[in-house]
Amino acid sequence: MKILISVCGEGFGHTTRCLAIGEELSKEHEVKFIAYGKSMDFIKKCNYEVFETYPEVKLTGYNGRFDIKGSIFNRENRPTMAIKRELEIVKKYKPDLIIVDCKYSTALVAKLLNIPFYIVTNQNYTRSHDNRKFIIYPVIRLLNIINKRSKGVIVPDLPMPYTICEYNLTMLDNLQFIGPLIRYNVNGDEGEDGDYILSIIGGFEYRYRILELLNEISKRKGINVKMVCGSYEIARKLRRIKSPNVEIIPFTTNMEDLIRRCSFIVCHGGHSTLMEAVSFGKPVITIPDLYHPEQENNSRKIGDLKCGLALSHINLENTLEWTIDEIMDNPIYFKNARKLKELCKFYNGRANIREIVRKHERNSRLEEIISLKFS
Repeated sequence: MKILISVCGEGFGHTTRCLAIGEELSKEHEVKFIAYGKSMDFIKKCNYEVFETYPEVKLTGYNGRFDIKGSIFNRENRPTMAIKRELEIVKKYKPDLIIVDCKYSTALVAKLLNIPFYIVTNQNYTRSHDNRKFIIYPVIRLLNIINKRSKGVIVPDLPMPYTICEYNLTMLDNLQFIGPLIRYNVNGDEGEDGDYILSIIGGFEYRYRILELLNEISKRKGINVKMVCGSYEIARKLRRIKSPNVEIIPFTTNMEDLIRRCSFIVCHGGHSTLMEAVSFGKPVITIPDLYHPEQENNSRKIGDLKCGLALSHINLENTLEWTIDEIMDNPIYFKNARKLKELCKFYNGRANIREIVRKHERNSRLEEIISLKFS
């Protein structure tokens, strides 16, 4: 079959799990991608053919605060531009199946052209109790209309009650949990927990304050920290002030080794990063963007499972150092993270996505035979 995978390029989480899908399905099928920006560049470096499109949204924020209104409603990026471009791509490529990771313009195109499609997502609902709900809830309702018309909604997470994205979900008839979709081999040499903290905060300017605080704590306490910045500009700024115990990494193609050898992870609460962390049995400190309900809910679940702790930007100066000490000194977080690792081995997302596509292919062939027989 010809399979087209369409990727939301806001952050690398969508990209890495789509690459896991692509790597698995390309063993049996022809696979190409739709992407944009840094996501497109990264997929190209992995030797896949990528059709360039436009973003539907663009994440923005300031001082650790996620601006949901500014991200959705802006003049620069409009869904109509993406839909027009993706109509051209799909008509030209003629895929047999489309897999969409939160890139709903492509799902609309698939529906318009009557091409079967699956949606990969870790969010089809959210719980919000402030003015954000007047923006979020209508958008979520619209997306669930599309979700229900797909062949299936694939959640790359553990089943209940261990679902990291539980508080961002509402159950649908076609929703299924398949386990983590990560690019890395978690069954290799176990090794011991490393002697450094791994920071995967990402390259958005409004998160820079977290990196500054980590750097100060490292300098004061002599703690080793490796910071994956996701931005050359952020990396340059950090090098001017960095502690002797801090290693600055603008981008990496060796994230597997960095995660495997670290002690624990500091991140913003994005779903893919958390799934990678628990797949390797690493505790996490999450610092979700302010007013980012998806990250906040993921972080809350991490706390509930006691495999990490969640912090807020509001009082970060007073809590980050204490939280680092708590994770380092309390073995319960490491114990629970390792339990989740064993579950991740059992619920193999890569094997399950392959089986979903095989089943779709078998059903499609059967429908063709029945159609020919009775035509």
